[in-house]
Amino acid sequence: FSPDGRLIVSCSEDKTIKIWDTTNKQCVNNFSDSVGFANFVDFNPNGTCIASAGSDHTVKIWDIRLNKLLQHYQVHCGGVNCVSFHPSGNYLITASSDGTLKILDLLEGRLIYTLQGHTGPVFTVSFSKGGELFSSGGADAQVLLWKTNFDEFNYKDIAKRNLKRLHFDSPPHLHDIYPRTPHFHEGKMDTVEINPKLEVVDLQTSSPPVVDIISFDST
Repeated sequence: FSPDGRLIVSCSEDKTIKIWDTTNKQCVNNFSDSVGFANFVDFNPNGTCIASAGSDHTVKIWDIRLNKLLQHYQVHCGGVNCVSFHPSGNYLITASSDGTLKILDLLEGRLIYTLQGHTGPVFTVSFSKGGELFSSGGADAQVLLWKTNFDEFNYKDIAKRNLKRLHFDSPPHLHDIYPRTPHFHEGKMDTVEINPKLEVVDLQTSSPPVVDIISFDST
């Protein structure tokens, strides 16, 4: 959903991203990608742009007002499974099957940090509502909690500097970002009734992957 709840964004293996109006239930915008399909899409905090996590290892930022691609990042060596905007809208964090998380500075238009803490593909990532923390989960059955220093930056000053600068400055230094203690998801035995005439594959494992994390309040 967009921040105002008026729009829904969806993605599909048909390599399209569509914007839907919840009032009339009609598709009002359509973005197509000829290379790969998006695994995940989300609105930025002010609802003017969307970010897509691509199966072709890319992350793309689309402007839904201008109906055009604004930024294109190819910083992963595996499919990108999830993205999450910082509440300021200035940063984007990505989770990939290459086992890493990456932080993008959307004002500078470049990668500023690569995080390694998982031992397998990372499926999901989400900033806290305040933006001072984010969590990630993946195939290694771990949920990692990370702390950032984004709240120390003055976003208005950064935006003003980027509008006037004639050359790229050094990326901001993230001096306080680290993984907290991992929390494991343990498999639990449940009784399930099945039709004995059907062949059912047992997919239960002792350490199931973490496939989704919802935005949380750090307080």
